[in-house]
Amino acid sequence: MANNNADFKNIELNSDSKNLCSPDVSTKADFIGIAINVPTEVKFDEVETAEDGSFTIIPICGFYQLDLAELSKDSVIQLFAMNVETEQVYRGELLEEDAGTEEPMPFDEPELQPQDLEGQLLSAYFNPNLAYYVDLPIAEATYKILVQIGQEKSNIVEVKVSRK
Repeated sequence: MANNNADFKNIELNSDSKNLCSPDVSTKADFIGIAINVPTEVKFDEVETAEDGSFTIIPICGFYQLDLAELSKDSVIQLFAMNVETEQVYRGELLEEDAGTEEPMPFDEPELQPQDLEGQLLSAYFNPNLAYYVDLPIAEATYKILVQIGQEKSNIVEVKVSRK
């Protein structure tokens, strides 16, 4: 389903919820991988920054369904943007702050081994602002965007960044 660029303005950034712009993988019952969707064009104002401090909002609406055994080896979500004209590649990682807990577990549990996770899938939605996690120059450009988790890569999408 094609989205209108205006639909992306209502995305709850950094959420893990499905939204109007999330990729539709429902037709692929056995989908394994990463699917992403972005607006075709975003605009920026050199004087006014976005709420998160980035120069603009470039929402990536994504979904992944991957094998837990593979995710246990490498679960970092990497974001890539390549300037189509210069072929310069920019990279960032989608890291979430987790305060964790200092409390010990109430009972001893053996540590999970990768073989314990085989055959189990993890599915999740993600909605980061590319411009917050990847240090893009404040300039007009067209970018090809890709998301990678471990060895798994998403589809490639394109967004044009222009001045207001």
